[in-house]
Amino acid sequence: MFTGFPREMFAFFAALRFNNNKAFFEENRESYQRFVRAPLIALAEALAPALQAIDPLLDIRAGQAVSRIYRDVRFSKDKSPYRDYMWICYRRVGEPRGGTCGFYFDISDNAANWGCGYYQARPDVMCRLRNMILEKPRQVLAVITAPAFAETYALMGDAYARQYQPPEGLAAPLGPLFSKKNVYAEHHLRDMENLFSPSLAERIIEDYRAAAPFYALLRECMIPKAEEARV
Repeated sequence: MFTGFPREMFAFFAALRFNNNKAFFEENRESYQRFVRAPLIALAEALAPALQAIDPLLDIRAGQAVSRIYRDVRFSKDKSPYRDYMWICYRRVGEPRGGTCGFYFDISDNAANWGCGYYQARPDVMCRLRNMILEKPRQVLAVITAPAFAETYALMGDAYARQYQPPEGLAAPLGPLFSKKNVYAEHHLRDMENLFSPSLAERIIEDYRAAAPFYALLRECMIPKAEEARV
């Protein structure tokens, strides 16, 4: 059962940032398991039923959803062996992480965020999104301006500087979305004290439900159409 995050989690992350080595981690492995991984597993289990209701195809196994703390340093200049943050990510079984569309939660000693969207959208998927904006502007506009969604989330992701500029006459809220290379909706937690309360799980669930229509819209763009993209 999720009872809120312990304050020891944040002390562990902060200490790890300055002692990112195997000796420190092994000395504090028990603290990691108790104060970091176990609460994240508990949160993942608490969120799972609501997410399965949104998309029954999501892999809701907590052990699969919670990230590893070990970094893959094979192709990185930074050889620090451990992450000083963690995340929970729900995606459909069999979908590669790079191209997935799912829900997430991430946490460090100084920030926490959650939301949904593409981890790294393929160009053809974003092309279908632009076509949808042109073909069904009212439908897309209704999704991103719905009060529960718009008051909770910011649309994130890099945008093209010149290519794929919104056409004249397109509703203003759709313009930034039209120009995106990748897109996800993110809520940034401002009051970190909320992380210590059991009610955090229900708050995230409520926000995930608010994002469900946006998630459905993005999932629709992952299904290839018979005709070739026009944009």
